[in-house]
Amino acid sequence: MRRRLGIAVALVLALSACSGNSDTDTDTVAHTPDPVRVVVIGSVPTDEPERSKPCPGCTAFWTQFARHVGAELRTETTLDAVSVGSVQEALKAVSGPGADADKVAAGDVVVVTVGALQALPDPETGIGCKAWFLEAKGPCLAEGVKTYGKIYDELYATIKALRGDEPTVYVQTTSTNSNISPPSEVPDGLLSQYTEDGREAEAKAWAVAAYDRWSAMQTEHAKAAGFQVVDTYHAANGPDGTRDLVPELNEDGRLNAAGHDLFASLLAGVDLSAISDR
Repeated sequence: MRRRLGIAVALVLALSACSGNSDTDTDTVAHTPDPVRVVVIGSVPTDEPERSKPCPGCTAFWTQFARHVGAELRTETTLDAVSVGSVQEALKAVSGPGADADKVAAGDVVVVTVGALQALPDPETGIGCKAWFLEAKGPCLAEGVKTYGKIYDELYATIKALRGDEPTVYVQTTSTNSNISPPSEVPDGLLSQYTEDGREAEAKAWAVAAYDRWSAMQTEHAKAAGFQVVDTYHAANGPDGTRDLVPELNEDGRLNAAGHDLFASLLAGVDLSAISDR
């Protein structure tokens, strides 16, 4: 879509009049493309100051990505967020009529980042295992991930239905694991719960396996739905998933400047050709 620029039209007509050349008095109209709309679905602050400055010295990775899209396509961009904490909340937000669904419907680039909080079994959700942490064992682990895969499928399908036939760049980032920090760095973290009985190593291996399953599920289902996958999990946690995020990429449970810069550099590799001719 393009919009008329009245000022530019007036300027063209004024210059034609000044030149005295009546042949140039045409209906020429200057146009400029509408901004590219980037929409992020996940735990993203919705207030602009927080979005711009998520931590000291930071520019949030979603802000950096929106700027990258604008630079690559040589156009203005807008950035909006559907701020949710779980895959279930994301599906609910975009399924019914409302502001969140409207944001997605207008999004030329839709980035799904939600999911990190569901990687570990939570008996309160009624999905998968009915026990917490190391007590969650056996087939229920895979069953829970399978159920979430179906929820992701519904989320992807709903997003694409909202966009219809409009050219769109669809992206899913894989979830990073911030649960394997040693008790010396995160005294109230997951591993600290197993310090006294000497099961820290077991707890870390269990958490790494959980995020391995989760990342593999996200990748499989996103690709099947036609989403590009940005593997932030292995970039942050290492090729085997055992790398601790603290303190290089994470502070106080949030990405620090280095973390945001890393994620932004990965998102810069997204293929934008689907909207390059808009």
